Amino acid sequence: MPPSVLRLLAQDLRRIGPGVLNGPTAAKVGVSVAVPLLALMATDHLEWSAFCAFGAFAAVYGRALTRRARARQQAQAGAALVVAVTVGTIAALSAHPSFWIVVGGSITAMLMAVLADVADWKPGGGLFALFGFAVCATQADASWSTVLIAAALSTATAAFATAVGCLGPAGTVPAPDHRLAERLRRPSTMRHAVRHLIAPLLTGSVAVALDIGHPYWGMVASIVPLTSPSLREMAFRGVHRLIGTALGLILTAVILAFDPSSAALVVVIIVAQVVTELIVMRNYALALVFITPLALLMGQLVHPLPTTDVVVQRGVETLIGVVIGLGVAWATRRRPQAKSLSPQ
Repeated sequence: MPPSVLRLLAQDLRRIGPGVLNGPTAAKVGVSVAVPLLALMATDHLEWSAFCAFGAFAAVYGRALTRRARARQQAQAGAALVVAVTVGTIAALSAHPSFWIVVGGSITAMLMAVLADVADWKPGGGLFALFGFAVCATQADASWSTVLIAAALSTATAAFATAVGCLGPAGTVPAPDHRLAERLRRPSTMRHAVRHLIAPLLTGSVAVALDIGHPYWGMVASIVPLTSPSLREMAFRGVHRLIGTALGLILTAVILAFDPSSAALVVVIIVAQVVTELIVMRNYALALVFITPLALLMGQLVHPLPTTDVVVQRGVETLIGVVIGLGVAWATRRRPQAKSLSPQ
């Protein structure tokens, strides 16, 4: 990179975004995640934690909207997440779950990205839907009763998160306009759809070919930069992802070194979710220090793995995903139209 770009990157990594720490919003997201997980822990059913967690992620949408608009957006996004969780659990019934994780997860990411663009959901992109689909597709010994449980729990937690989101002070941003057909036809929406399909599809295929173990980790990393408006900002966000993940893996290794109980893991997950919500809009790399253990420890509740495997696989897949995601963004960039020559 040219020295001027490196300076800008260094400034971006150090920059703490404007605005006050949004305590009420972080508290609501924390409650939306904490109550279902504590209920599962009390009933000794933490193997269902993914179903509840991804339904509860409806709470992260529409942070700044007015109360009514926020409830509408959270209900819409929550419904999409419920579908992702349910269909992902159905994929777990297959004898070839890796195929469905890669192909089905990529299609899910694309559809969620299009919905987010058309309905102007914030945050945009297909990250949560892809993550929810893929994690639920890894459910061991899944059956049709598991699918029903996934649908019921994700629906209940999405509804709970939407209800909690209606509490407290309202935001000031009005509801987005409803020119849906016009948004769907925009070249940027189509480009976004193509990127959200190709990047995770390539990344997941590489991860499966290399037999790394968790292809969806790289798939998620591949689409994270794609919500930024320019190639440079995508590259910066990719670097944020790499640095934040590296620091987050160190924190994860430290936590797992104490061999925490399931109850301790749930507490750490809840705290990490609240801290993430406080800082994610201010500095993405710093937020990833907490997002990384949040995601990995949630996985440990369902499928415990040796610490070395968790750290190495997540690190390698994140690197592959960021590189492929940025490569797809560059290959599908908007090229300037050639100027036509005026007649002589």
